[in-house]
Amino acid sequence: MKNTLALALLAVASLPLAAHAEGSYIGGGVGRAEHKVAVNSIGSYKDSDVAIKIFTGYNFDKNFGIEAGYSDLGEIEAGNTGISVKGRSFYAAGTATLALNEKLSLTGKLGVAKNRARMNLPGGDLKDTKTDTLLSVSAAYEVTKNLAAYVEIENYGNMAQPKGGGSLKVKVISTGLRFSF
Repeated sequence: MKNTLALALLAVASLPLAAHAEGSYIGGGVGRAEHKVAVNSIGSYKDSDVAIKIFTGYNFDKNFGIEAGYSDLGEIEAGNTGISVKGRSFYAAGTATLALNEKLSLTGKLGVAKNRARMNLPGGDLKDTKTDTLLSVSAAYEVTKNLAAYVEIENYGNMAQPKGGGSLKVKVISTGLRFSF
């Protein structure tokens, strides 16, 4: 929670500076995070929760840019097994955009995600931090010159690999708004 608050305050504090930097943008979104948990001694489980994301970026030109953000990937509970998993990620990525017409564009994102997971297991709690590849594809519709609505599919890779074997993988489908300066 402290990291979320710090990132939100940083984003708000940078608004006056970003307003003078043509090509920069901020945004946020909400969506569905699908968690796939596999623990060798227990088995695998899939569930989903709400994901929330805030981000900022800069477009060098109409096709290429960079983006950084924070995603809270929600928390899932595996029925009566005593297993719950919560994930979050900080990421930085390069972006490539293809304009389909004046209002509609497709964007691909390739970057690095610093993933953190907390797993509550019957044998005790595990915390794991893992860096993995972030892959994303989105479609954006320009509502106004400075405001775009988007739909995005993101893959955060392998979020965790606890000792004893297993993994946590998270994919997110979301929608949100991006404000350009």
